[in-house]
Amino acid sequence: MNAHPQYAEALALYAMGALDNQESLAALEAHLGSCGDCRRELEALRADMALLALSATGPQPPARSRQRLLSAIAAEPRLERKPPQRYAVGRLRPRWFTFAPVMVMLLLAVFSILLWIDARSARRELRHIRAQMQAELEQKSKELADAKAVTDLLHAPDAKQMVLVIRKTPAQPQMKMIYSPQKGSLFLIASNTPALPEDKIYELWLLPADGSAPMPAGWFKPDGKGNGMIFHKLKSAGIEAKGFAVTVEPAGGSQNPTMPIVMEPAG
Repeated sequence: MNAHPQYAEALALYAMGALDNQESLAALEAHLGSCGDCRRELEALRADMALLALSATGPQPPARSRQRLLSAIAAEPRLERKPPQRYAVGRLRPRWFTFAPVMVMLLLAVFSILLWIDARSARRELRHIRAQMQAELEQKSKELADAKAVTDLLHAPDAKQMVLVIRKTPAQPQMKMIYSPQKGSLFLIASNTPALPEDKIYELWLLPADGSAPMPAGWFKPDGKGNGMIFHKLKSAGIEAKGFAVTVEPAGGSQNPTMPIVMEPAG
């Protein structure tokens, strides 16, 4: 078959009834419909096949027919056989296994960030608690120091007790105080004092025995019952006092008394 060698193998298989490929079968039949040479070749192959079939039980077919069939089969193009492909034996893993390490790393990163934020918040809260405890400790220490100073003042050998009353009025409102020149500190307790405007306070003045200007000695704002308290330490000790006076001053206190004097020592 020299005209159309590409159909040689298909014609041989077709003649034997072994052409199973539907696409090749349809292409060959379409070609046979238009190619007389291939039809004649097909008829010759079928005749040779018949002679071969008869040779199994009958007389041996002519050597020419047998050789022609074998030559046609030998002339057919052969497909190159590919070596068998080896496959590695193993288990197929789902696709998500490929991304598992990445997901684990992302989860660890998120978890680490959350731990860092939580630790930072804990450190901030701990600093706040420490600062609060330190402030409370300092406040307690100050209160203890003030209490000790008041105790020392009460037991000072030169402490003098006085009672201050409202000037030219009955002696219901009063202020009791203790002053120690040696320690340079004083303690005053007021009771039943008249209420003051929001921007006013009661200020205590020490009147030096040497006749110098009055010295501010602390101030207080009475509560709803007219009670108040002053513990004051002068800038220097050893100042003898000929008396004390109380005036009404602006909130925050003054450096010089504002007349009139509203309370002074009794008698």
